[in-house]
Amino acid sequence: MNDPISSGASDGGSNQGPAFGAADLTNCDREPIHIPASVQPHGALLALDPLTWRVVQAGGDTAGMLGATPEKILGQKLEGRFPPDCTARLRALVDKEGPMLRPVHAFTMTAPHSRSIDVIVHQSSGLVIVELEPLQEKSPDDALGLAQTMLLRVQHATPQAFCEGLADEVRRVSGFDRVMVYRFLADGSGVVDAEARDDEAESFLGLHYPASDIPHQARMLYLKNWIRLIPNARYTPAPIVPPVNPHNGQPLDLSHSLLRSVSPIHLEYLANMGVTASMSLSIITGGRLWGLIACHHRTPRFLTHRLRAACELFAQMASSQLETRVAAEDFEAQLRRKRVHEELMTRMSGEADLAEGLTRYRPNLLDYIPAAGVALWLDGFCTGLGRTPTPDQIAALVAWLNETVAEGVFHTDRMPLLYPPAADFADVASGLIALSVSKTPRDYVLWFRPEMIQTVIWAGKPAKLVATGPNGDRLTPRKSFAAWSESVRLHSEPWGRVDVEAAQTLRVSLLEVILRRIDQVAREREKAQLKQEALTAELDRRLVELKEQAKHRALAEMELSQVLRSTVEEQEAERLRIARELHDTLGQTLTLLQLGLDELGHALPAVEAVRARLTALKGLANDAGSEVNRLAWEIRPTALDDLGLETAIRQLIETWSERSNLQLHLRLELPDRRLDPAVETTLYRVLQEAITNIARHANAKMVGVILEANDKEVRMIVEDDGCGFCPSGTGAIGMPTKRLGLLGIRERLSLVSGTLEIESAPGLGCTLFVRVPL
Repeated sequence: MNDPISSGASDGGSNQGPAFGAADLTNCDREPIHIPASVQPHGALLALDPLTWRVVQAGGDTAGMLGATPEKILGQKLEGRFPPDCTARLRALVDKEGPMLRPVHAFTMTAPHSRSIDVIVHQSSGLVIVELEPLQEKSPDDALGLAQTMLLRVQHATPQAFCEGLADEVRRVSGFDRVMVYRFLADGSGVVDAEARDDEAESFLGLHYPASDIPHQARMLYLKNWIRLIPNARYTPAPIVPPVNPHNGQPLDLSHSLLRSVSPIHLEYLANMGVTASMSLSIITGGRLWGLIACHHRTPRFLTHRLRAACELFAQMASSQLETRVAAEDFEAQLRRKRVHEELMTRMSGEADLAEGLTRYRPNLLDYIPAAGVALWLDGFCTGLGRTPTPDQIAALVAWLNETVAEGVFHTDRMPLLYPPAADFADVASGLIALSVSKTPRDYVLWFRPEMIQTVIWAGKPAKLVATGPNGDRLTPRKSFAAWSESVRLHSEPWGRVDVEAAQTLRVSLLEVILRRIDQVAREREKAQLKQEALTAELDRRLVELKEQAKHRALAEMELSQVLRSTVEEQEAERLRIARELHDTLGQTLTLLQLGLDELGHALPAVEAVRARLTALKGLANDAGSEVNRLAWEIRPTALDDLGLETAIRQLIETWSERSNLQLHLRLELPDRRLDPAVETTLYRVLQEAITNIARHANAKMVGVILEANDKEVRMIVEDDGCGFCPSGTGAIGMPTKRLGLLGIRERLSLVSGTLEIESAPGLGCTLFVRVPL
């Protein structure tokens, strides 16, 4: 069996093939190397009857490790050759574990000449298989920790970097001269994607190998065994005696044996490559053999069981990571295509023309499956999108598909090799996915991918993979692995599994659409008409309701405005009444009180204490009179009614300048005429509220006020240098959370059809722009 990459593992082929060791390259794919009747001579193998624990078959270096040849051990009980405690441990392990199809490390024992030996056990052919391997190198203390460390060192984002990390780590811990990551391609051939080697080892990076180099049965066995080691490929096989089980006459199945002898053809192949020791680690994703980590060495390499276990665990964990990465990429592609599929199906349900629904809009069929072009062949008419063959070429291709291919989904990345006329348009359509969407004559959805000319570098010329033996009577493996370049044409980029599954999913959906197309379209049109009529009626009803609501809203707003206006007018009138009462009644009373106190002072004797008391009472009466005048002015300044807005505002500014730390600057540009009383009152109250808010909340130092008027409107600007706030937010700096002051200003302005604009930002002060039409 030719296998320049692998370690020589092979699955059990048909028993109709050649006997083990008698095969050549014409029939090695059927060589039964799972029953070689021999083992590698560096270890020993015992096959025990599980009932009597007597040796049924034996082979290998039993003399060096157990002190007797295989022939002398036959029929003996295990206790005769193993220490009693080891025998008990082995029996307990088998009883506890039950059927052990995979080898399990039982223990390490000391053999004659103080040799340390690993004892490994599994079950096969109804027997307990015990394999013994001498420890010839230092063994790691913590195989699990070593595997975890290896995995941590290969956490790379890209698949290429990940594969390079696998090769580097396996070479670092195993010490092999050359370690390669070998990936299987869709056609069964393989390519070396990554490599780690010493300077003297020949590089195989980038080389391709034909599918025949690793036959099917070999790949199947790689799925069963994660690791395969050949410590010294120059060995002479050690026969198992007897070659068959004396109880049933059947050969011993060594599929899971660590010491299983390798096909002579593969040993010859390794010798031609200059390889003495070889190890392979399987990379398995989704239950399929993705590739191998292949190791080569120019001299013998005896890895201990613990080190092999670390490498095997590393391969398993790396396979899991690779599977996760591939699954994540597939999942993303499936999600994207699911979204496109749903949009296509939604669009087709409302499109009378199927081709229009699939190609006219985005996303379309080219978004669903990446390709250079897509064509729809429906009822003898062709609709294309992107780069496609001509309509006549597509018609001929459809005729060939109808005659040659079963209905469903057909795909290929080498169309000209299957359909020779496709060579004329290979630059457009070397790759094809054909999706049939009806019975005969079939309609099709066709995706095309152009020719992708590429150079493949083979490990030796593919046409000369074998050589004739010295006597001309036997085909032997080739001796040259020099790089040989081949230009591959008439191939496109391969279609992925996700592409084909997407086409199959779309086919099911399209068949459902087409089968019910006529009835569905009619029903949809009728339903749409009914919906349109219902929508029109509902729209008319809503319009009537909106008109009624608008009428009621306008009436309510008008009533609210009237109530608000009346409230403000009544409020101002009440303010005026209270101000006059304070000024005229209470003010006069306090004045009379002062006069009475003066008269009382003249009438009383000139006693110093009495005069001081009267003076104090006169001061209190005077202060009360001043406070009454101030309250009357704040409630309703008489200047606003008697002298007009300009005088009232000047008094307001002077009062705030005296009472606060604000520096107020006023500029008035009013015509020499009185404004409407309502306008004057509104502007006065707006300014009064604005300055009050500034004093309370803005932390300002300066305030500027501009009041100007023309024939059309009066404008007022109030600007401060305070902390500012966010006009659109709530709870901003410089203003109350609910902005009751601004709300009151807007309500007052609305009564005279005025507007308010605010410019402010935290830390940048605030400016109010007030406009009232005249």
